[in-house]
Amino acid sequence: MAVKSQVIVCFGDSVTQGAPYVPVQDCFPVVLERRLNHYLQRFDTAVSVVNSGVAGENSAEGLARFDAAVAMHKPSLVTVEFGLNDLRPEPAKLIEPDQFAQNLQEIYDRCRGLDAQVILMTPNPVINRLHGSWGTSLYDSYGGCNGAVSAYAEVVRQVARETGAVLCDIYTRCIEVAIEKQFVGECYDYEDLVCLSTHISETDGVHPTITGQYLIAGELYRDILLHEFLDCAEDL
Repeated sequence: MAVKSQVIVCFGDSVTQGAPYVPVQDCFPVVLERRLNHYLQRFDTAVSVVNSGVAGENSAEGLARFDAAVAMHKPSLVTVEFGLNDLRPEPAKLIEPDQFAQNLQEIYDRCRGLDAQVILMTPNPVINRLHGSWGTSLYDSYGGCNGAVSAYAEVVRQVARETGAVLCDIYTRCIEVAIEKQFVGECYDYEDLVCLSTHISETDGVHPTITGQYLIAGELYRDILLHEFLDCAEDL
């Protein structure tokens, strides 16, 4: 029997936590572990993927639990997914873009201090028309809530460029899916993003559906293989 010799920690908020928005077996960390181990069985090795997502957390709150959520697991790879709560309008949640960048930089540095590789993930888009709870003038300068999500996604890209971390651009991939749906006539205007209700919950316009969770798992799976983050990489 293969020994689980490698550990991946998925560190983030409710998108990473997945449940109760989707069944536990359909959360992207669980799907990722399942798919990676199916691939790795030929090499007589395996991975253990730890879900360290906590609903409602921003990047500062994530940093506060880093030791227990990440370091104690001694990972070889950490996926980092924050942003959707950093832009929430509540005083206890809102993290300005510059501070958000600093928090991501610190998370990256602390992961590298563990000798772990890092994949920084952009947040998924928010469907404005389905997400009324964040209706506030705070987002007027961004052109709406999803405009703010787009801006925070760009912060993640910037930090990835500056640190050399691998970027898993979930935001862009979701927009590509919307464009593909417009191309085949499933919607008239991809920018409305309502066509993404197959991937993002119709209930709140924020949380990925099962289909969305599988999309995230697939993007991470691709990046892990392409960047040879697995011990068996030399055997490919």
